[in-house]
Amino acid sequence: MTLLEFDRVLGKKVFDPQGRKVGRLEEAAAVYEGRRIVVPEFHIGTAALFERLALNLVPLPLVVARGFIARWDQIDWSDPERLRLTCPVDELRRYTRRSAGRGRRSRDGGTKR
Repeated sequence: MTLLEFDRVLGKKVFDPQGRKVGRLEEAAAVYEGRRIVVPEFHIGTAALFERLALNLVPLPLVVARGFIARWDQIDWSDPERLRLTCPVDELRRYTRRSAGRGRRSRDGGTKR
């Protein structure tokens, strides 16, 4: 099991395997698995930043927000100062308002999927 302090990587640039910037790591979706909290996905890019700042609730005309959703195993965590994808960008899920927030709680206290 890998333990990582999220505040160490929040806002860090994420690069693709060729060294090109993909975006900044802005958000993570955490879910409960029994008594443990697991983070199955990480949100990268301006769309994720808008979600973190709750700007996805406000219509912002002329603002193009892009982003990606990466599974934990699609990011190389060995150097928290320089995060690198372990796969090509086209293998990541595109970040849209509809795909955002998969780890949010439902009214009954469970986790929506």
